[in-house]
Amino acid sequence: MPAYLIISLSILTATAAVIGAAILFIRGYTDGLGRAESDLANLALALQERTDSVFQSIESVLRDVVGRIPQESLRADEFDRFAASKASKTILVEACHSLPHIIRIDLVNARGRIIGSSNPHLIFDPIYVNDASYCRAFSMDASLVLYLSEPIRIPATGKRVLSLARKIKDADGKFLGIIVSTVDLSQFERIYEDHLRARSLAITLYRRDGIILAHSPNAKRAVGHRIWKPNTPLQRMIAKNSPTLIRDVSRIDNNERLVALYPLANYPCGIAVSRAVAELMAGRRLEARLIGFIAYLMDIAIGTASLLGFRHVRTGILRAASESYLSRHDILTKLPNRQLFLDELKRTFLASQRSGADFALHIIDIGRFKDINDSYGHVAGDEILRAVARRLRERLKKNDFIARIGGDEFAIIQRPIRDRQQITDLITAIQDAMKVPCTAVSTEIDVGLSIGVAVASSDGRTSTELMKSADIALYEAKSNTGSGHRLYDANIKDSRAERRALEGALKSALENKELELHYQPILDLATNQIWGCEALVRWKHPTKGMISPLQFIPAAEESGLIGSIGDWILEEACSTAMAWVLPLKVAVNLSPVQFKCRDVFASVRKALTISGLPAHRLVLEITESVKLTEEATTTLKRLKALGVAISLDDFGTGYASMSYLRSFPFDKIKIDQSFVRGMTDSPDSRAIIKATIGLANDLKMSTTAEGVETEEQLNALRLAGASQAQGYLIAKPMPHESVAAFIADVQRTQQNSWDEQFPMRAIA
Repeated sequence: MPAYLIISLSILTATAAVIGAAILFIRGYTDGLGRAESDLANLALALQERTDSVFQSIESVLRDVVGRIPQESLRADEFDRFAASKASKTILVEACHSLPHIIRIDLVNARGRIIGSSNPHLIFDPIYVNDASYCRAFSMDASLVLYLSEPIRIPATGKRVLSLARKIKDADGKFLGIIVSTVDLSQFERIYEDHLRARSLAITLYRRDGIILAHSPNAKRAVGHRIWKPNTPLQRMIAKNSPTLIRDVSRIDNNERLVALYPLANYPCGIAVSRAVAELMAGRRLEARLIGFIAYLMDIAIGTASLLGFRHVRTGILRAASESYLSRHDILTKLPNRQLFLDELKRTFLASQRSGADFALHIIDIGRFKDINDSYGHVAGDEILRAVARRLRERLKKNDFIARIGGDEFAIIQRPIRDRQQITDLITAIQDAMKVPCTAVSTEIDVGLSIGVAVASSDGRTSTELMKSADIALYEAKSNTGSGHRLYDANIKDSRAERRALEGALKSALENKELELHYQPILDLATNQIWGCEALVRWKHPTKGMISPLQFIPAAEESGLIGSIGDWILEEACSTAMAWVLPLKVAVNLSPVQFKCRDVFASVRKALTISGLPAHRLVLEITESVKLTEEATTTLKRLKALGVAISLDDFGTGYASMSYLRSFPFDKIKIDQSFVRGMTDSPDSRAIIKATIGLANDLKMSTTAEGVETEEQLNALRLAGASQAQGYLIAKPMPHESVAAFIADVQRTQQNSWDEQFPMRAIA
């Protein structure tokens, strides 16, 4: 067959496929097919949240069991004995019965032997599970903490189950064993079956490697197999591990399906919700005729190509067209995505340079979007995104281009523009559009936008520079709560660039010993003696001098350096306190990020071991920004059991101080300095301090008032019943050499009777 004929047929086939696909998408995304896609995505998201919640509840049970293991039993020589005890059996049985999803819970030691179980039957002979996938996984990957197994069928009952296993570490942080829950998969299938509305709808829980864990309907045909066929778009999209919508041929029923994929947020698996394309296309006569005609042309091409050994031409082209469209558009808002936007921005920039026509780039950010998600749920967040996208699109002219370029970020290319007034007019139109609250989950929510604008002719020599300029303007707009928008100006400083430079310098600061601790003494008001000191970190930069913690601590938290810095602070503070001539206490602040990136218990235990400091002399201070999750609460309880005191810092400045006190039995409340400063002039501040001290007394907690600067404040705090006072009146923060001399001086004066010979004013 002549080569030109093959080429012609290929071009004809590809052209027909693209035209058909284009018509299908253009029409489909504006009527029934678009609604079907949205419904699939919404259902997948809802089931993702529900499934994630189920796994979290199971994991919480496992964490609770581990948290109830006595500290002394978290050693290799004691773990086996405790796991086999009656107390352990009671804990495991209670935990197993706490959730209907859990069939049994086992404790497995580091050698792979089951040493404790919720199973009512006694274990007479040793049972080893070294061949279980979770044992192999933990032995091969030392960093692995949680493992989700493949599904298996229990022959005796016929139930399909999987294992959710969590590593247990000993008191020194080393691998001690595994706690394993056997989970009934039928519980998930019942949840999914409740949502099977459409005839061809299918819901699948898959592991990240493609193994199907649960499936509705017809679970028996699917569970244990892979959801994808090798080297298909579905396999590639699952590997990307991000929400998406895709068309592919199902391995389960061999039908072409529209599939919404949503990975779970906290576990290595995801939800796939799909419907048969044939069902979605039912009744769509125009598209059906077009597709039939395309298929007829393709059949001719396929018949010809088959003679030369080419196969799957039609399927490949359709898949390619579908995948190309979906990979360049946002599923939720139907807007172009970041990749398509960047391509369009480059084209517009080059065209602007050739023609001389100017254009503006607007980058738009939704204010408090995380708070909306946290307060109303992700379903509400998605509705807000769709509403904002619709309102923005309605304010644009024909030649303008809009895209969703991030989680809550949109970009508009306004083209062409003659003057700055056009930019201002569009900004005004957008802001006017958002004056009406958005309705989500039957609730009216006020949504504000921040807008940063850059102009092509003046604010960037390339499309990348223009993007950066608009981004800097947006950041400035978000920092300025006034107008909500900002046009780029070369005089605007990019504070984020300064932050990145700060992070870079901070990496070497710890190694170069540029960080140091200062210590501020705390006075016990009952005895009029020094109770202890709070350790405060300082950064002595070689060229910039002293850098405030308010600058570098946020940078350390964002960069993840707070983990190693926090460990150093703990070790340095404990070692310094151990060298004092008086057995005073030392207080150390913990960042909320430390609870996420570090094993805080292991860090504290290591610091105490290295220094030799008794645990009762260490006080750890946290604020409400430390979320009291199950894991964080368990860590704090273990620290208290060790003898370390836990203090709630900045009390009264957060949003949920009272409920926070109910969540954990703190040893101390620190009254924020803003109330202390205002107590002499403000009746409200005095009332808050008095109420806080009364509350602490009722809860058997002590109180420390911060920011004490005058005798009047100190006397008022004594009358109110505060336990301790801290501030410049007592002493300023000082380096470790100075505080050691201060404490030695205190020791001498105490020996000569503090109250008579060394009144309070002498140490101010």
